[in-house]
Amino acid sequence: MKAKVLIVGGGVMGNAIALAAAQRFDALKEPVVLLERGQIAGGSSGSSGGIVRQNFADRHVSAMARDSMREYASFESRTGRSVGFHRPGVLTLAGPRRPESIERLQENLEIQRSLGIHREVLNAEQIREKVPGIEVEPGTIGAWEPEGGFVDAQLAVREFAALARTYGASTRVGVEIQDLVLKDGRVVGAETTEGHYDLEHLVIVAGAWSGRFLAKFGVELPLKVARVPQLFVDMPGEDDEAESKIGETHAWNVDLEDPLAAEAERLGDAQDDAAPGMGHPVIIDLELGFYTRCEPSAWRTRVCPIGYEPGLMRDLPDDQDSMPRREDSQALRKLLVERLPTYKDQADSESIVSWFPLTPDGRALVGPVPGIQGAHIAAGFADHGFKLAPSVGEGFAQLLLGEPVSAFQPELFAPNRFEGCTVEPDWSGNVYL
Repeated sequence: MKAKVLIVGGGVMGNAIALAAAQRFDALKEPVVLLERGQIAGGSSGSSGGIVRQNFADRHVSAMARDSMREYASFESRTGRSVGFHRPGVLTLAGPRRPESIERLQENLEIQRSLGIHREVLNAEQIREKVPGIEVEPGTIGAWEPEGGFVDAQLAVREFAALARTYGASTRVGVEIQDLVLKDGRVVGAETTEGHYDLEHLVIVAGAWSGRFLAKFGVELPLKVARVPQLFVDMPGEDDEAESKIGETHAWNVDLEDPLAAEAERLGDAQDDAAPGMGHPVIIDLELGFYTRCEPSAWRTRVCPIGYEPGLMRDLPDDQDSMPRREDSQALRKLLVERLPTYKDQADSESIVSWFPLTPDGRALVGPVPGIQGAHIAAGFADHGFKLAPSVGEGFAQLLLGEPVSAFQPELFAPNRFEGCTVEPDWSGNVYL
């Protein structure tokens, strides 16, 4: 078997790269093949909140997020497929308990304005008007991004995969790489559980498992993973309203075997904050250290920490540490109720654990793998994968074609940027907030 581009990993980044590459390469002469050892969107991408926003401290990253947002917003009109994109708005809070976050949000405003991103700064009174029932102290400010929102994470990944296949890419599920074939320092082939592949480009997009994969072939990259608990709480509302909403979105209805035979359930155009039954905006709370968003399709609200404590860091994901803990759920519920007391009497519906890959400076590794010619990596995005995936996919296609990369700044994410220098580890994954 042959592959012009062999992609390892079936999450949002892997499938965004597969889609962009398949659109640019000849399907017969230059096949694009994606291998996933489990299921498409079966890892951290599938359990992601799928939040898309443009509010970042770094100008280049904000531009990538802006371009990615446009891709999500226009996806259905361009392709006839839905990624479950909704626009309830994103509200980023900074309060007096962490005054440095207030200064940071105010500094970011000019960056977003210069890029044509619509963003307003709200005072405490305006925040209360925007989110009835929210508890904020005097002096709290909010960065309001009306264009922000979320996608259905599983649906978006599966639709990227399905559309990539319409352009000629191949998706091989349940297939794992066992060994690489190197010749004069260049990867030329891969032995997999379904046979041998001759290849020209290898792209490792295995999320939290990327570091372990490359370590098997003698490449050590500065990647750690954070254990991140997530709690789901019933959305407030009348029982009959909740029952009418549950099941409106079904990410699993995508036909992976024949993407042309059936289309995923249509969700309509991106909805805005005026749509009934959407709940409150996405809230990113820098003061209390969590984010929350409503998930109307399941009539529940997701709560997840932002910023990761050193004690949660691992060199590799730990299967024994992947079970939810009651104390984690209790801590997240306390934060949610402190900010939004309306959730006080709402029942917990589920809790999960995700593994987010991190780098020492909080920026992902995107580009050639040091020491193996022809091998590339895209890893270490923490929880920013969905926000940046379309831009990374487009930039990777440019890179693989030998074109100047305009979709992102290669130097910003270069995997070899740590060589010969000392970087004070951040490991928070939120350097861009």
